[in-house]
Formats: sequence, C-alpha cells, structure tokens
Amino acid sequence: MQPPHYIRIGTPGAPKVVFAHGWGRSHRDFIPVAEALAPSIDAYLFDLPGHGKSDRPDEAWGTVEYAEYMARYVAMDLALEDCVWVGHSFGGRIGLRLGVHSPGIMRHMVIVAGAGVPREISRMERWKRKWNGRKFQKAKAAARTEDELIALERKFGSPDYVMSRETGMRDIFVRTISEDQSADLPRIPTPTTLIYGSADTETPPEIGKKIADLVPNSTYVECPFYDHISILDRGRHQIALAIKEATA
Repeated sequence: MQPPHYIRIGTPGAPKVVFAHGWGRSHRDFIPVAEALAPSIDAYLFDLPGHGKSDRPDEAWGTVEYAEYMARYVAMDLALEDCVWVGHSFGGRIGLRLGVHSPGIMRHMVIVAGAGVPREISRMERWKRKWNGRKFQKAKAAARTEDELIALERKFGSPDYVMSRETGMRDIFVRTISEDQSADLPRIPTPTTLIYGSADTETPPEIGKKIADLVPNSTYVECPFYDHISILDRGRHQIALAIKEATA
C-alpha cells in the first residue's frame, strides 16, 4: 500500500497541524481553515486510506488499524511529533484512538462532530430499527438483480452505507461504524477540544457530551444551527479558534 496522499499548506517551522476528514470525504474539507491559518501553522491535510487519492487498506481495517497506520506515518515518516490532530467525524474517531494508543505524538486534539460512543435509542426507535432490519433482510433475500439490491439499500440504508458499496469500502464501513470506544476514552491524556453542531443529526450533541464526560482533559463546544457538514464551512471559525488556542 502506498503512503497516504496529503497536501501541505502553511509556514514551515510553525506548529504542526494534521487534518483528517470524515467518511467518504477528502482533505479538501479542511483547505479553508488551513489557508486561513497558513501564516501561523504548518498544516498537513490527509486523504485517509480508502478515501480521496489514497489507496484502500488490503484488509477490513477498524479505527485501531487506521490509528496505528497514521501514527507510524505521521511520527516516523514525517516526524510530526507534538502536532495538533484535527479530525472531523471518521477522522475524529481515529483521533480518539490515537489519544489512547499514541498520545505522545500529539499536543492537542480537536475533534469535530466525532463519534465513537453509542447514541441513546428509545424503545420505540429500537423496535423501528429492528422491524426495518427484518424488512430489509426479507426484501434482500428476494432481490434478483444488482439494481434491485442497490435500490433496497438506498431505501433502508444511510447515505454512507450506500456510498460504501460504490467505493468498495463496505467491509470497513460496517466494522468502524459499530465500534464503541467508551471504555478507552478515560485513558486519553491529551488535551481535547470537542466541537459539535446543535443541528447535527448524524453525530448529535449528545455524542459530544458523552465523549466530553469520558475524556478527562476535554472542553466541549456546541455551535448553534450547524449540522454535520456546515460545521466545517460556516463553523470553520470555531475550528480555527480551537487550533489557535492549541498552538499558542
């Protein structure tokens, strides 16, 4: 597997900042923030393995394998120790793993709309999911063509689940989306800023608050009106502020 693709923006010799995007996205999500802070940081914007221009892993990696791979590359190949890790969504999941297993390479983490702990699900919602799951499995067994199967996935599955078939990442998606990091989060020593949008339905504020309760040295920030994606563009000033504070 080739090294991950990345671009570099900023000032050599300034504090190092590593950016890791969300599922199905790329380094482009963080270009506006990196360019805004270019005079004061040395930014490395990665395409995580299997996304953008980076090769997918040969096996079905979970976030532990992603974190181990990124830790080796960031610390050993690029010598970016004492960096700030900025991770959105999937990149946040990986960051939390790094916080447990490779805390020495980071001075601070900024987790933006990151998951890693289960959501509270009402009895009604649990029943609804179970019922829809049975309907999907029954309809899937009766599907006769690839097109019929794809149509069923679009009806019953999330956009990321549907996309994972198109990108050949279904095995990795299914493995990572079901992970629960709750037991490990109290072991993170790295100062952590958690940024969530109040209108985010994919990783809602309750997720951020749970993580904040578990990570010892953490600060929780909630941005009104922003959802899972607008937190990256309209909310980029809040991400930039967290990076400035972490690199001061």
